[in-house]
Amino acid sequence: MKLERMLAIVILLLQRSKVRGKDLAEMFEVSLRTIYRDIESIHAAGIPITTSSGVGGGIGIMEQYKLNAGLFTTHDMIAILNGLGIMQSTFSGKEVSHALVKLKSIVPEEEFQAMNVKKNQMMVDFTSWIGADDSDNVINSIKIALEKMYTVTFSYYNRQGTEQLEGVEPQRMVFKASHWYVQAYLPQTQNYRLFKLRKMYSVTIEDTPFNHRPLPHPFSEFTNQMRAKTFSIQLLIKASALNRMLDYCTMNNITYLGEERYQVSLPFIDDDYGYGILMSFGDSLRCLEPEHVRLELIQRMNKATQQYTDTQKKL
Repeated sequence: MKLERMLAIVILLLQRSKVRGKDLAEMFEVSLRTIYRDIESIHAAGIPITTSSGVGGGIGIMEQYKLNAGLFTTHDMIAILNGLGIMQSTFSGKEVSHALVKLKSIVPEEEFQAMNVKKNQMMVDFTSWIGADDSDNVINSIKIALEKMYTVTFSYYNRQGTEQLEGVEPQRMVFKASHWYVQAYLPQTQNYRLFKLRKMYSVTIEDTPFNHRPLPHPFSEFTNQMRAKTFSIQLLIKASALNRMLDYCTMNNITYLGEERYQVSLPFIDDDYGYGILMSFGDSLRCLEPEHVRLELIQRMNKATQQYTDTQKKL
């Protein structure tokens, strides 16, 4: 921690003429005394530190010692900072924050404000809209296992129920379509699997190290399977359902018919998930074609209604 902070201070001082000790203390969330001890250690390591008091004073490095910082353009730095900002929104811990401080310090002072405006034009937030969950704990456990390259054991819920997995080698974390996944290798079955992070629990890091393996694309086989199953269905929706429908398609799939009605050409997969989406629209949606989808939807809605009818009879 101290070494990382000292490195960040050196990089900062290489780019700024002077920095006040108080500003460094606030930036790194430590006491002013800690900053002065760091400065003494940096000076003892052979880096010529200068200090001055009064207006415009502060801590600096001799100009003759400074390096050319033209390695990255401002656009390069914005791209890197945006990437780190996405990582910071996912992972707790201070390593990303430290990296952000180091990289920000490389940008010349006169360009810093403009760069900050550009960086803040994009924001990524992976947190849930409703309620909190245990995802952060699982992410941090997998992250530690990845860094140390240790196997993990965990419980996993799937359609068949709960399974217990041991000796799993987490090789990569993947984010796709609003969900985090862990791509892992299972030595017992000698194959790769993709685990949805929200279905993982009781994650424990084992003491067994593993080696990195060449990874196949995490979704290529699944994507090909889904594409083969996908076909277009025609829907009629009310204007009140348009906003929600845009979560599943774009305006290019939608035609306004007048009288607050829209026709939708929706990519669809004939499974529980697909019908669950259609049923969630209630009476704001009607399936026009194909006929077998419309009939299946009617049958499923009748079964759902029957659940409440049977319950009323028992009461």
